[in-house]
Amino acid sequence: MDATIGDPTVASSVERVFESQLLPGIWGQVTFRSMAISVVLGTVFGFVGLRIMMKAGIIQALNLPINVLSFFFLKWFINLLRAFGFTTLPFSRQENVLILTTVTTCLNVAISGGFANYVVGMTSLVAKSLGVENPDPRDVVDNFPTGRWMLFLFVISMVGIMTSVPLNKVMIVDYRLLFPTGTVQAHLINSFHTPQGAHVAKLQVSTIFRFFLGSFSWTVFSWLYSAGDNCGFANFPMFGLELYKHRFKFDFSPTFLGVGMICPHVINLALLFGGIVSWGLVYPFLETKHGEWYHTESPSSLQGMNGYKVFICITIIITDGLFNFLTIIITSYIDLKHKQEENDSGLSSYMKRHPSLNYDECKRVEVFLQNKIPLTISVGGYIASATISIIVIPWLFDQIKFYHVATLYIITPVIAFANTYANGLTDWSVGYTYGKFTIFVVAAWIVKAGAVVAGLVACGIMIAALHISSQATQDIKTGYMTLTSERAMVIGQTVGVIIGSIVNPCIFLAFQKGEKPNVSIGSPESHFPCPFAGLFRAIGVIGTGGVKELPDYCLAMCFASFCITIATNVLSLVSQRKGWRIHKYLPNMTVVALPFFAGPDFTIDMCLGSAVLFIWTRMNSRSADLLSSAVAAGLICGEGLFALPSAVLGIFSVQPPMCMKFFPSGKEVDVVDSFLNNLETPTRT
Repeated sequence: MDATIGDPTVASSVERVFESQLLPGIWGQVTFRSMAISVVLGTVFGFVGLRIMMKAGIIQALNLPINVLSFFFLKWFINLLRAFGFTTLPFSRQENVLILTTVTTCLNVAISGGFANYVVGMTSLVAKSLGVENPDPRDVVDNFPTGRWMLFLFVISMVGIMTSVPLNKVMIVDYRLLFPTGTVQAHLINSFHTPQGAHVAKLQVSTIFRFFLGSFSWTVFSWLYSAGDNCGFANFPMFGLELYKHRFKFDFSPTFLGVGMICPHVINLALLFGGIVSWGLVYPFLETKHGEWYHTESPSSLQGMNGYKVFICITIIITDGLFNFLTIIITSYIDLKHKQEENDSGLSSYMKRHPSLNYDECKRVEVFLQNKIPLTISVGGYIASATISIIVIPWLFDQIKFYHVATLYIITPVIAFANTYANGLTDWSVGYTYGKFTIFVVAAWIVKAGAVVAGLVACGIMIAALHISSQATQDIKTGYMTLTSERAMVIGQTVGVIIGSIVNPCIFLAFQKGEKPNVSIGSPESHFPCPFAGLFRAIGVIGTGGVKELPDYCLAMCFASFCITIATNVLSLVSQRKGWRIHKYLPNMTVVALPFFAGPDFTIDMCLGSAVLFIWTRMNSRSADLLSSAVAAGLICGEGLFALPSAVLGIFSVQPPMCMKFFPSGKEVDVVDSFLNNLETPTRT
């Protein structure tokens, strides 16, 4: 498998355009102004990322909005300083990259921090939602001090950064992996900082700002009508009230419209397909079996409908993850073996195939190697950060012992290498799949009170190490292609970990404070239902022997889901190898599984976003290619940023003034009369 970008001898030179510019040193790249902007953007994208994750359970890459906004804010900040009479140097692409990697790391801390899954999965609320009326106190973590969460996030995230450092040279210089997102980011930043790219950047920033204002304004307007349960535009029964009961609705969410514009059409259609199969076919069929296959009416008990939802979803996701993981391992092994046969060096092999490296490649390799972090320091950094974690984590969570944590950190480098290599080839990290298996393995290892919490803590350790390390190396690829010092990049990533560890728990706390009275994050009535929190905890329950409590035929349906997933993946793999066109129409089974648990409503928004992009491309493909991502970024950031004032309003118990609700024809008069009759008569003073 060739992971190179193409023949560099025929590529136009980028670095010659910047040849006249003096390359700044480390502290000319890690500047006060870049770090100040990173704090602001890191906080904003922490809000955005956590809100999406806690609402839908998934999040698409926000690298492009971060990329464009970092350019815009740095330029605006410098112009502001000059307007007040301060003399300041022009900002460089290296500063732009530093902001990008710092903010991206902060966002990755939010994503891997577990606020939408394993953290909420530790609570008694989620434990009870899975049918455990009186969970063991050692298997529950409620009201964990925010300061301790900050410490936990910091130690596990720093291990992730230290894990990536020894891999950077191997992945980027020796094996010349593409890291598609990192490469695209580099091209965009390089174009922004050339005279030819200034107009494009200005146009994209203007587009983001306009749609940001529109999205924010619409979200404020929608909030005014959302007082009470099931009120507001988010509960618009576009397909009728009967389908609305099965969560087929359009919620006017700019966020998911924007995410739908970023996601490929096939992903959006696979999500909709999964929603139709689950909530439109499978679950209505299971509802007819109430009293035969299961007897509880609780919508959250694993002994009822929720058992089918959770375990069918788990089966599909884990099976698909295992299949793809094994495929990637085999492919990576074959590729590595070929490179070793070619004199054990990806770079040597590359030079044999291309005897004369072009100016850009020579310059990038030279700058990268001059600023490379020595192997002894990088390995020592990993050992030191892992040792601190081994001491600190058992102190924070006494359910997990030091030898459990030590075992995880012994095997993490090997798994991180495979995961980062796969990410460089495919732009896809399987860190969450490893995390789910870690829950199961650790819970099965302990098998006593506290095993579930220990498994969830271990999951957090594994996800942080794998996800943050692979994304950090991807950002290093961007730095490599913009002549940004690796040492400066690691400093920026460390600052991003510090910002993320402090800011993200505070954002989560603000979300908690902003909830409706007597409603907790993770409950179905919450603004942030965290749909995968129950799934993560359920895996721990399985590890401790909870499968016996499942409803009838649940395991049979899981086995059927397993077989369908394997068959679909095998057909997809074979069709790709054979060149059959059918592989273009086969859905990704992990994507299909997401609505099984999260519901189909957000998939409708995403498909509408995909339809908008399709029509736009038909009408003006050049405009769509240039501005569609900017439009999506504005839509996502506008609604996401309203989480801040919404949380502040919630803290002060300010509720929306109106409720807009829909009722079946003929019943609205009775409902309104009943409502008016039950109103308390105001006391006259």
